[in-house]
Amino acid sequence: MMLLVILSFLSIFSFTNTHAHHCSNDFLSEAKNRSLINITFCKRYTESNGVEVAIHLHENTRKIDIMVGAKLKEEEETGWLAWGLNPGEEARMIGTQALIGIKTKNKGLLKDTYNITGYTKLGCQLLPSPIDLNISNFKFIHITELEYHVILATIILPNQYDLSRLNQVWQVGINIGAVETKELKMHGKGLMNYDSSETINLRTGKGRGNRIHKSSKIRKVHGILNIIGWGVVLPIGVIIARNFREFPLPWLGWKKCHISCQTIGYLVGTTGWAVGIWLGKASKYYSFPKHGTYGLLIFAFATIQMLFFKLKPGESDKYRMYRNMFHHVVGYSLMIGICINILKGIHIIHLDYTSWKPTYLGIVSCLAFIFLVFEIVSWFKFLCDKFGLWILCAKCIPNKESNEKKGSKKDGKAQSQVQPSETPIRADN
Repeated sequence: MMLLVILSFLSIFSFTNTHAHHCSNDFLSEAKNRSLINITFCKRYTESNGVEVAIHLHENTRKIDIMVGAKLKEEEETGWLAWGLNPGEEARMIGTQALIGIKTKNKGLLKDTYNITGYTKLGCQLLPSPIDLNISNFKFIHITELEYHVILATIILPNQYDLSRLNQVWQVGINIGAVETKELKMHGKGLMNYDSSETINLRTGKGRGNRIHKSSKIRKVHGILNIIGWGVVLPIGVIIARNFREFPLPWLGWKKCHISCQTIGYLVGTTGWAVGIWLGKASKYYSFPKHGTYGLLIFAFATIQMLFFKLKPGESDKYRMYRNMFHHVVGYSLMIGICINILKGIHIIHLDYTSWKPTYLGIVSCLAFIFLVFEIVSWFKFLCDKFGLWILCAKCIPNKESNEKKGSKKDGKAQSQVQPSETPIRADN
């Protein structure tokens, strides 16, 4: 049964690596129309702000013609698009020599060069500065047909840039500072922003991504395991314990099923949590502390809940009541925290607009609906038992106890109609 659940999730949440694709036909045609005829490299990064990059290499002269495009949000009055090269060992923000185009409030377009240093990451102002690249024909335009803002430039690469291992970085942002100074504000903090870099080989036209791009499938494994373990199996175990123990649907096998669900959910969820710890260690330049803290708390309290299966006081122990209260409160709190953290994770990996979020919300809604129905039935039966509404309850919900009391009332009524005589009846001879 559990294998079928896992396989169904794997079919819903595809493992296809959608980080980079070939450029869209419209962008490719536009690039060719702008003299990038023999394009060496062209990609669209669908999970990194949808940026498209086309490069034409003149290998004899080490000159490249670039065209970088993206859709800046029309509903926002301002925005900016950046692309650059990093001469260091890794494709990362710090050290990037960037070309940046800016959309201003009055729809005017500005452009300039920026040297991204470590001070930028510390929160210092990002202002225009000279870069170590020979730039010509630098333009920032808006192509109405594509609804793209586009950076165009010709660059002569210094010898320190390896054509077979070129580190490119791109980014999209919204907020800007003073227009006069061309100051830029911080971009978003999702993985679609942190994933905006790649090491490419201009001679072969292939990109090999940075370290985190290789973790794309591992992220999805992390998400699937957590959704199955924490988000599905554990709540099913809670529903079983709540509604099949004694009331409203007694079932002798509820305890084994409850323990099995909680154990399987805990093991699968813990595996997903361990994968998340590994992903956190692998990402050297960014982190998601709130998501990680939620995950740590979920694991810690889930572990305590599992220990309660063994550390259970006896029936006559005076602490048993407090243990049960703690067990129930922590259990329901975990359900809420798990739901919040899974949605946080879906948002972090920018899968809000894919099948992930609606699928998970659909699962949560089904479980919540089942839980609500059982709660209504439980309270209805409780009120019947409490106030003796046997006639109403027996018609709506079969209840052995109510039927017995109903039967006893009928028997009492019949007995009252036939009263035994106090004096014996003598037969006439």
